[in-house]
Amino acid sequence: MKKRLLMAVILGFLITVPGISSAAKKLDNAKVLKALNSLGISNVKILGIQPAPIKNLYLVYVDLGRNGRRAFIITKDTKYIIVGRLLDVTGGGRDLAMEMGIDKGYFPLPRGRSVNVKVSTVGSPTFGPQNAPEVVIYYDPFCPFSLRELRELRPLADEGKIRLVLKYLIINGANARRLARDSICLYQQGRKKEFWALVLSKGALASKMKIKCRDNQVELIELLLTRDGEEARKLQLKGTPSLFIRGKVYTGFINRLMLEKLLLTGSKSKAK
Repeated sequence: MKKRLLMAVILGFLITVPGISSAAKKLDNAKVLKALNSLGISNVKILGIQPAPIKNLYLVYVDLGRNGRRAFIITKDTKYIIVGRLLDVTGGGRDLAMEMGIDKGYFPLPRGRSVNVKVSTVGSPTFGPQNAPEVVIYYDPFCPFSLRELRELRPLADEGKIRLVLKYLIINGANARRLARDSICLYQQGRKKEFWALVLSKGALASKMKIKCRDNQVELIELLLTRDGEEARKLQLKGTPSLFIRGKVYTGFINRLMLEKLLLTGSKSKAK
C-alpha cells in the first residue's frame, strides 16, 4: 500500500537546506522558519503544518505578506524543502497541497463583490448542459490574461458541472471587436472547434480561417456586443478575467479547486 501511494504522488523540485540537523524527531515552527530563512524567505507567518500523505513529509502553509500565501512541502528533518505541487496521479492529478490548504482554510475562497444586476445570456457562446447545476459567466475570451482561467472553466463545462457563458468586454479597439464578431459568427454557424481554435490562439488563426458572417448576422452580433458592454458597465467590471457567479463578481484568476469549492455554496446566478 505504501509503495502504491508513493508511486501515486509526483513531487516538485528538491532544494537542499544547508546547516540544519537531520536529528530532529518532530517538526515545529522554529525549525521550519529556520529552514525557510536559510533560503532567504523571511518575514513569514506560518498558518499551519499538516502531515502529507507520504511518511516523513509535511505540508507547510505560510503567509508571505504582499507575496500572498503559499504551500511548501518539507521533510520531517527539515533538511529538504520541496517547491512545487504535490500531485496525486491516481486522483486525476489533484494538487493535494492546494486541496488541503483550501479545506483547512489556509487558502480562503474569494469573497466576490455582490451586485444587483441581471445578465442576459441570450445569443452568447454557451457551453455545457442546459441542466447544469450552475451558470458561470466569463469575461472576456480574447483578453490575453484570461486564457489561463478559461482553461480551468472549459473542462468543468465539458464535464457537465457548469454552464459556461462567454461574454465580451472589448477594451482593445477595432481589432478586438472584429475578433469578437468573428468568434460569435463561428459559434452561431455551429463551428465550435474553430471557435475554440480562434480563442485559444488569441486570434492568431483568424487569417487562416474562412470566416464570413451572413448579412443578417452582422447586425445582430453588433447588438449583442453592445449589450455585453452595457452589462459590463452595470457590473462595474474593472478588468479581466472576471466571473459572474450567483450575483457576485470575481476578478482575477481562480484555480479549478477553488472554483469547485465556490460552486458548492450559495444561491443561483442572476442570469437568464
